[in-house]
Amino acid sequence: MPDVDRCIDDIQYTNYNIPTLQHGQRVLKMRDRQATLGAVYQFTEADYVDAREPQTYVPPNAELNPTLSGHQVRQLQVVNELLRTLINGRSIREKQLKRALNAEQYAEYEYAKSSQQHPSEIEYGDGMPDELRSYKVLLYQADFHYNRYERLSSLPTSGRVRYTTSTIERAGNKAESLYEDALERLEEIWTSAGPYEQHQIQNWMDREIDFDAGYDRKIGIDPVQIPRVRGSKSVNALDSGLPKLSKRLKRTECQLIALRSAAWSLAFEQLVEEPQDTAMKQVESKKLKDLLRTMRGEDDEY
Repeated sequence: MPDVDRCIDDIQYTNYNIPTLQHGQRVLKMRDRQATLGAVYQFTEADYVDAREPQTYVPPNAELNPTLSGHQVRQLQVVNELLRTLINGRSIREKQLKRALNAEQYAEYEYAKSSQQHPSEIEYGDGMPDELRSYKVLLYQADFHYNRYERLSSLPTSGRVRYTTSTIERAGNKAESLYEDALERLEEIWTSAGPYEQHQIQNWMDREIDFDAGYDRKIGIDPVQIPRVRGSKSVNALDSGLPKLSKRLKRTECQLIALRSAAWSLAFEQLVEEPQDTAMKQVESKKLKDLLRTMRGEDDEY
């Protein structure tokens, strides 16, 4: 069981964790890389990893089931073999899984695989809002012209012979104009969206959208201040992280959870809830409902 739990956690971390670039708990993979490559080296996403707290996995504190039938023993052997296959990084076929699970367990597996189970899936599972695609195109064009302007401006004197000062200035003006067009497009998308659509758009941006802040707003029409869509590889993106949301990894995760549940129900004695525990839960549930009604200002009588 500890190996199964560790494998499930690893998959969930890989698939649903939202990495960030030089934000949150990011740490350097190679702390001596700057010394190796020189002070001018700029760290990129490949140089960073998410810090992850180590966890301890222990065997379950439960009694083994001494009353297994011959059929149940064989079933448990099949389940364990499939678990070992998944832990070793190999895949299993759906028909193998179906034979290892009962009808109810397989139905639960199918539901978990086809539904959103993790907050990252809920936030990002539907993909980037379509309205942002036109904004990304404009921003890409603006970045292209700005990078050209930067390249021309940084040429040594001998390299600028082919380019007049006006040519370089036009490249800078073109980039500024395109950044302005992009920001106007984003403001148009934002102001025409309802509260729920604005929430979705904000989830996909690397910084707070504050068009309502007037002169105090922090977004602007230059490559540093303009908002960027999550997943951007621009060095000016404040937060480039997105979950992986791989269907293959989710299928493996759901298979592991289903087989783990099946192994648990076969190998260990199932605890039966005492009646007094049920009664206590009912009392706690009533107290919670009464508290909620009091907070809402509702009367006790209907």
